[in-house]
Amino acid sequence: MSLKRARLSAVALGVALGVLCGGWMLAIGISAAQGGFGADMMTRWATMYPGVEASMKGAWIVAGWGFLKGFFSGLILGWIYNLCLCCCNRSHCACCKTSAGSCSSCGCGETQKK
Repeated sequence: MSLKRARLSAVALGVALGVLCGGWMLAIGISAAQGGFGADMMTRWATMYPGVEASMKGAWIVAGWGFLKGFFSGLILGWIYNLCLCCCNRSHCACCKTSAGSCSSCGCGETQKK
C-alpha cells in the first residue's frame, strides 16, 4: 500500500506562522503597555527589534516584527519540508527528473516510473 505524500504550501505556512507569532507578540506587548505581564520581555525585544517599547505603538511594532519572523520561519520550514519530501514520481519530484532511472540524488533509493 502506498501512502500519498502531500506537499505544503510554503507561503500559506509562512502566513499562518506569521499571524500566530505576530498575534502572540501583540498580546504580550499590549499586556506590557498596560503595566502587566511582559514588561521584561518587551525590554529584551527592544534590544533586538528597532522601534519596540512598552507602549501601544511598541506593541504594534513588535507584532509586525513577529509576523515577519514567523512568516520567514514558516516559508523556510515549508521549503525544507517540500525539499525533503521526495515521492520519486516524475510529475512530482524534481530530483527524479534529473537522475538516470533512480532517485540517487534524493536518497530514497526508489526507481523511476516511466
